[in-house]
Amino acid sequence: MRKIISITLLISLLFLINCKSLFEKKEANCVIVGEITVTEDYEGDIKFLGEIKNIGNAKACFVKITFTMKNAQGNVIGTDFTFVNSVDLAPGQTSSFECYTEVLRAQVATWSYEITWQECD
Repeated sequence: MRKIISITLLISLLFLINCKSLFEKKEANCVIVGEITVTEDYEGDIKFLGEIKNIGNAKACFVKITFTMKNAQGNVIGTDFTFVNSVDLAPGQTSSFECYTEVLRAQVATWSYEITWQECD
């Protein structure tokens, strides 16, 4: 009788563990890894380099990073975007990016970024 109860409890526990994973929300979550490197190209235009990692539990497709650049007066002087070098990012995967702009680095006082993606199967 004890064996039957123990086996029943074990099966119930395994069932509950599997059910929990069925109800967890699957979401990608893409973040910057380390620091973004800011350089300039041969014409003096600002260039952004870095890596993005998916720390979520679902695959991210079309991972895009958009940069907004402002001058010393706080006016937007340019926006540019690029996609990461991988087609998609599986959970835990990292990919690099390079964003070339046509804004002179000398004109940029501040900049910000936004990462967007689509959830995919």
